Formats: sequence, structure tokens, C-alpha cells
Amino acid sequence: MDDVAMVCWLKQQVRVIEVWREELACRPEIEIAMVTRLERHYAWLTSEIMRLEAPRRAA
Repeated sequence: MDDVAMVCWLKQQVRVIEVWREELACRPEIEIAMVTRLERHYAWLTSEIMRLEAPRRAA
């Protein structure tokens, strides 16, 4: 898979996680462990996007 396709897929996943975060924020029975896992995954995805986009910005 080329970097452009990977970045596009990762950005879609980030959008899904952002919606999921909003949904979790509205739930009174929210589990902190789930929020922590979600935030960790969100951070990983955004760092991967930055890593994959860096060579294109430098060019």
C-alpha cells in the first residue's frame, strides 16, 4: 500500500475515533479504561499520519 492510500485510510480512522469520543463523552456509564485505550490509539494514529506526511512536506 502506498503512503498516500495509507494516510487516507488513517485519516478516516481518526474521524471514526473522533465520533466515538463524542459518543463516549455523552454516556454517564463511561469507563475510564476504554477512554484511555481510545486516546492511546488516537495518539498513535495521528503520529503515524504525521510520520507518513513528513516526507511529502519536506519535498
